[in-house]
Amino acid sequence: MSAIDVNAVGSEAAKKIIEILTGAGKDVVSYAQIEGKKLAQSAAEIAQLRLTGQITDAEMKLHIRIQKNASISVLMAIKGISKIAVEQAINAALKIIGTAVKGATGLPFPV
Repeated sequence: MSAIDVNAVGSEAAKKIIEILTGAGKDVVSYAQIEGKKLAQSAAEIAQLRLTGQITDAEMKLHIRIQKNASISVLMAIKGISKIAVEQAINAALKIIGTAVKGATGLPFPV
């Protein structure tokens, strides 16, 4: 297994969140940077748990969904951002993260 560069993947995910949510007219840079890195770090940890057999595929999917919902909740706290925009942003970020996880581990990444 190659390592997942959490900082690089997190930054790329944050850029995608910013791209989508700034279209909603909000200053989300600091939130996006934090959430992008947090999602990337969580995904790397979850993938490691799956690779070592500590969790099943179903549990991995559940853990990813929990992280996704946590990030949605954080971004929804920014006044004026719609749930649809937030979900689009997080889904786009998770696609980037999923590609990195799959490349590093070979695991299919549930989004």
